[in-house]
Amino acid sequence: MILHLNESDFIRTNKPIDLSIPIHNGHQPVLAWYCAPVSIEPVMTDRFIGDVNQGGAVNFNTITFNPHGNGTHTECVGHISSEKETLNACLKEFHFLSLLISVHPEKVMNDRTQEEDRIITKETLIKALAPFEEEMESVNALVVRTLPNSSDKCSIDYSNTNPTYFSVEAIEVINFYEIDHLLVDLPSIDREEDQGELAGHHTFWKYPENPQKHKTITELIYVPTKVSDGKYLMNLQITSLENDASPSKIILFEIETLLSGENLKS
Repeated sequence: MILHLNESDFIRTNKPIDLSIPIHNGHQPVLAWYCAPVSIEPVMTDRFIGDVNQGGAVNFNTITFNPHGNGTHTECVGHISSEKETLNACLKEFHFLSLLISVHPEKVMNDRTQEEDRIITKETLIKALAPFEEEMESVNALVVRTLPNSSDKCSIDYSNTNPTYFSVEAIEVINFYEIDHLLVDLPSIDREEDQGELAGHHTFWKYPENPQKHKTITELIYVPTKVSDGKYLMNLQITSLENDASPSKIILFEIETLLSGENLKS
């Protein structure tokens, strides 16, 4: 199906680009925050068998997982607030004009730990955004792909690896451009061990001074290398779960422009 965005721009709904890492209990799932792998087990009682292969009439599984540590997920300000806001209550729109950029994190010595951190700095982000300056007024979602990029991101256990994170100044740049939805291929926008400060999260959501309940952060996505940087229409799908975070499915659609004299059927 072709969906027209305006007189000249359109998307092909049959050509989705899925950025989500599936939640599964198979070999080498992506993990973070010391979470256990996903458990998917059939319900078994003395009167019921929840597995067709074991003689049951239906497959009827109980699934145990943590949205923050098992696969792609989206979170709201309730992740850090005492007010316990839920993503299902905060997120009211699901389609956004988005910009995909790729960045090379900088290696910086951490004065506190004396470890080498990989950081997306203010300068790194500004450099990546520079070619798209004219697009920034129209987009309200930013998708950040870190380089080098590898499909290994779909099967890494990030726990205790000190993954790449954003500097507070970089998050301030994102706020300057009034980005409401930040999507990253990392387990967090903050350092793995930061004494619970979560400065990036607090800065993005302006919490507690001016909580931005409509804004979201999506973590643990994977952007295939063949997908080019640029502007897309994004569909952010979540479950109707009353929790600070939800598993999510992130779909990009390439925005195409009609050629002179071209006529497309809807």
